[in-house]
Amino acid sequence: MKHILFRVNAGVSSGLGHLMRCLALAQAAAKNQLTPVFMLNAEASKISNARQDWVGQTIVIPETTEDAQEIDLIAQFCRLNSVVAIVIDGYHFTSQYRQRLAQLDYPIICFDDMNNSGNLYANLIINGSGSAHQLKYDVNQPNTHLCIGESYRVLRQEFCQFKQQTFEQREYFTIIMGGSDPNNLTLPLLQCIEQKGFDGKLKVITGAAYPYLQELNKCIQVSELDIQHLHDCQQIAKSFLQTRLAISAAGGSQFELHATATPSCLVTVADNQLNATQAAVKQGWCIAEDFSKMQSDNEKLGLIEDVTARLLVLWSDDNRLLQMHNRALGSSDTNGSQRIIEKVKQLCFDGE
Repeated sequence: MKHILFRVNAGVSSGLGHLMRCLALAQAAAKNQLTPVFMLNAEASKISNARQDWVGQTIVIPETTEDAQEIDLIAQFCRLNSVVAIVIDGYHFTSQYRQRLAQLDYPIICFDDMNNSGNLYANLIINGSGSAHQLKYDVNQPNTHLCIGESYRVLRQEFCQFKQQTFEQREYFTIIMGGSDPNNLTLPLLQCIEQKGFDGKLKVITGAAYPYLQELNKCIQVSELDIQHLHDCQQIAKSFLQTRLAISAAGGSQFELHATATPSCLVTVADNQLNATQAAVKQGWCIAEDFSKMQSDNEKLGLIEDVTARLLVLWSDDNRLLQMHNRALGSSDTNGSQRIIEKVKQLCFDGE
């Protein structure tokens, strides 16, 4: 049995994006006779245990574990099992950590977003952003295999196996602000939409690490809006296919919205989201709003009010929404995970 080992964290502070894209690659690996194993922090392990689409064994790394101890744990697992490659994803992995991991002499596969962390010490780098080719990986990572650009965008299997819905079949305005919504945007967005007299169908999707669930539920209970709330939703593709317009965090969800041809407003809250979002806007299927420079709650609420007003105008513009839907249909690609696994197999097995 050939194993592929994933080292990744998730939680309220770090969100779920790193975990979800590793899961997408793990699902493709499992389809190709590679057995995924995840080494996770406790919070990520709890999230994984609740997922219906999870693949692979999970091993919890205690938060008190030092980097040197963690490397030893990984080395021990690799010695006792037939590990063909190690996948890492997360900004907390230091250059020293990556270098020591590479010294174990197993192929290292690294998810990256900005090429601003120095030497990744990786044998293969994954960046599915449409602007990844502009980041000069070939200059500062010259001996590394590259899976970069939209053809290497990872998507979970539910976004690779669905029946596309026509624009006329869609009826929801969807709010989805990521796995943990670290900037607490869901609740004020919902309140602002109601204040502005929206009379359509709303779908609110919150992730497994969303920390404001009690406050949100109270708001929904007293709201006069037609709201469907899905917490820790296990069928995101189905919900997106019912969506006429979405406002979404500009993390991994943007690739899923693109795949389902869902007209969207992408909200950037961190620098690592900017490259992919700018490339997506150029494709014409979405617009973007930058929330990363907010300095106060008043500034956040003012920006939410402005964005909501623009989105309600867009909601009523059938022609523009249809054009955005068609632009997504003409540019989406859902085979990236499989292409990466083919590259991994070449890297690990060529010459055997």
